Amino acid sequence: MGDSRGTPSPVNTAVLSKVVDSVLQQEVDLVIFTGDTVFGIALLEIQLPVWVNTMKPLWDAGISVYPVRGNHEATGLNINSLGAWQNTFVGKRALPTNGPPGHAKATYSKVHKNALFIALDHYVQQSLVPQDWLDEQLAMAEVPHIFVFGHEPAFKADHADCLDDYPPKRDAFWKSLKDAGVRAYFCGHDHFYDHARLNDGDGNLENDIHQFIVGTTGADLYDWSPPYNGENSDMTVENIAHVTKFGYMVGEVTGPDVILTWMNLAGEVEDSWSYSVY
Repeated sequence: MGDSRGTPSPVNTAVLSKVVDSVLQQEVDLVIFTGDTVFGIALLEIQLPVWVNTMKPLWDAGISVYPVRGNHEATGLNINSLGAWQNTFVGKRALPTNGPPGHAKATYSKVHKNALFIALDHYVQQSLVPQDWLDEQLAMAEVPHIFVFGHEPAFKADHADCLDDYPPKRDAFWKSLKDAGVRAYFCGHDHFYDHARLNDGDGNLENDIHQFIVGTTGADLYDWSPPYNGENSDMTVENIAHVTKFGYMVGEVTGPDVILTWMNLAGEVEDSWSYSVY
């Protein structure tokens, strides 16, 4: 899930509540959330509890929730936005504190069964990835599946501010994922669902990474469609699916196999992609 902020209300609780109710029927193990939980800009200490309360049925059901910050939690008038974030995720909502210095509960990793989830904060340093820490996490991975998520797309769709603000650093980030066998990067920031294959031109489509923008849990939907006109380096960004509706993605892992399915709030599947790590 991602991008549940209201405008100007803190959270679009009407849509997010429907998503939560639907996800509970999926019997998931955990949820990742790609940022912009709230409208933010100011008064995070008041706004974040609204999001927490809307997501509460998930925690009550024993489902862990792993969010990252978006620009709306990290910028604006908040003097200590990271502190407000850290103070929100305590107790049964506590986030891992194993990130690099200065990134506690913002950048972190978590192993669940046969998968490693890596959450990346892009706002301790604007539109950048803590690459040294990420390299260490990827090198130490002892599970077959690795899922990486952050708020900003690595390759631009609608928002101009994304990881392609620093193309060489973005390219190093992308190469580190490919070298580690990562096949999917999840993000938000843009308020629609967009699935793109990043064709690296090596002639092997089986090792290409797919970018999933899943900013569809309440923020005002954007009117945008490909092409992708950002700083794409030597990559060809190929659209697989694009949907401008509210919804969420479910990932199902069975041994080496993964199925990623995006569905709208009516329960209709609008995109599905599968792959195997072997």
